[in-house]
Amino acid sequence: MRLFFFLVILFFVGNCVAQNNVAAHTKVESLYNEAKINAQSGDRAKAIVMLRQILKMDPQYYMAWFGLADIYHEAKDLKQEKEALIEGLKTGLDRFPNGYKFLAELLFNQADYREALKNMESYSRLKSPMATGENRLLESCRFAVKSLEYPVSFHPEKAGDSINSKGDEYWPGLNGEANTLVFTRLMKVDQNGRKLPFPQEDFYISRKDSAGWHKAVPLGPPVNSPDNEGAQCLSADGRLLLFTGCGRPDGLGSCDIYMSVKQKGVWSEPVNLGSPVNTGSWESQPSLSADGHWLYFASNRNGGKGRMDIWRAEKLAVSPEGYPVYGKVTNLERVNSPGNDLSPFIHADGKTLYFASDYWPGMGGKDLFSFRLDSAGMKSPQNLGYPLNTSADEEGLFVEVSGERGWFNADKKDSCGRDIYSFLMPQALKPDPVSWVKGKVFNTKTNQLISCDIVLNDLVTNTLIVHQYPFENEGEFLFCLPSGHNYGFNISKQGYLFHSENFNLLETYNRQKPMTLAIGLDPIETGKTTILRNIFFETDSFNIKPESKVQLLEMVDFMRNNPSLVIEIGGHTDTQGSENYNLTLSGKRAESVVKYLIENGIQAPRLKSKGYGFSIPLTENSTEEGRARNRRTEFKILEGKTGDK
Repeated sequence: MRLFFFLVILFFVGNCVAQNNVAAHTKVESLYNEAKINAQSGDRAKAIVMLRQILKMDPQYYMAWFGLADIYHEAKDLKQEKEALIEGLKTGLDRFPNGYKFLAELLFNQADYREALKNMESYSRLKSPMATGENRLLESCRFAVKSLEYPVSFHPEKAGDSINSKGDEYWPGLNGEANTLVFTRLMKVDQNGRKLPFPQEDFYISRKDSAGWHKAVPLGPPVNSPDNEGAQCLSADGRLLLFTGCGRPDGLGSCDIYMSVKQKGVWSEPVNLGSPVNTGSWESQPSLSADGHWLYFASNRNGGKGRMDIWRAEKLAVSPEGYPVYGKVTNLERVNSPGNDLSPFIHADGKTLYFASDYWPGMGGKDLFSFRLDSAGMKSPQNLGYPLNTSADEEGLFVEVSGERGWFNADKKDSCGRDIYSFLMPQALKPDPVSWVKGKVFNTKTNQLISCDIVLNDLVTNTLIVHQYPFENEGEFLFCLPSGHNYGFNISKQGYLFHSENFNLLETYNRQKPMTLAIGLDPIETGKTTILRNIFFETDSFNIKPESKVQLLEMVDFMRNNPSLVIEIGGHTDTQGSENYNLTLSGKRAESVVKYLIENGIQAPRLKSKGYGFSIPLTENSTEEGRARNRRTEFKILEGKTGDK
């Protein structure tokens, strides 16, 4: 209870008695004490009768109104609680400031934000300094009123009957291409309409093509089980599923995070992530970064800032079975609060975190927020605003790689329970631009897919973005590419010539045109050639640019792994300039590459260089794009065999 009855003992002598005839007040005091005893012992009805009797005897006895409000609050009779608070404030004027705060709380929870703000401002005028929670309520009232005046452009659409059903659907998660949707469905009846003994949570999956979203089907065993599964996320390439399982025999706590890997089209038996991600506490709601390096999740473990906090674990290795190994768990202190912070979603840009919180100023309940992890100047999360946030609980937001569309679940009037909705992201709430590149790697002789090493680097900083090992792929890949980077992409397999690509998103970018590649690897044979797409030279110069280092070191490794090979480095130019000038420039560029390889331990007799000028173009030279393709460095196998044993 709010302890009106306790407070009145102190308030009674100093205020109420002084305002009333002392003789008449003796019976009032006796009735009030008796009402207090009845209320505290659980006989609310009798206490209400006595308080109403007091008000008939002394209409100015304002604390009786607050006592009634206390009882109605405990009984969850909000209508009568509100009436009692209003009457108490009207009668008592400003003599019981807490009445303003309690009325503000009730009004705020009913989304009557303007009236809530008026009452909190009255309370702040009478009570100084206010407690932390009281200041938070005042801030939330102000935020909510302003949000109503300036709503965000937000128009949710139902995901359709292929996804939603008469049951509850929630927690949507998509792959990088946004053509595979995995969600949780809560079923209370079986396929024949018979009531289940206990509600059952399972994963369902829907796929999208040119005709739209297909009818969702169960993800099936071994992921779906007789136990409940929920709060899942799907990796960008759609091969790794992380989810929450509770009360399982191999669990470390009440709820743990599990993972399953898709291999040859089949999901593996789920595996508990184990320590240090899972503990004896509650761990749930995983969200995987697009590059797979960070795992975000919610937990109430010791060492946090609040009741529920968001944590992050770093990927340290990959097991031979293809499972990521996570460690170095840290608390996201800049995001977390003394309240509940949960439902994390890290966008593919690797910087924008969306989550739910009941602490930061908002519209009531749990609101959705965003936070820029790369911003040192951002001191608190940004509320995503109304009408995305309301007085109800909002959580489980997912934003597509493109940043154009968001997904969430809600219980709206037009729904048969909780349904999944999607909406176009307002411009101000969009994360950084991100695209993706997908492809397959095959043997040029057999056309069979090849499991291989796939490496993605930031060429400007010479840092590794992703290294996917052969046991992590089956010759197919998908990587997200945030803008603002110059990416070097290298695919290699022992016994084959490697392949390289360059994705320069430093200046130009179009999120509407993701890249699809079909990459053939040639077995190492005399005469075979490959293009070194990530070797760059200064304009009209043979000086190698620093961002070429990653590709050059890959060349060094290739030569060391194939010690019998003799190769030719060939330089090629576009048609700008004279033939002699380009022949000389291309030759010197090839010599610069050979020099680097020699300086890094490759024997000189194994290396030849030759300049071809513009004599062997790959395409026409009439466009800048064509000229860029023709400016290249190649290497060709002159003699020798693969070092593959």
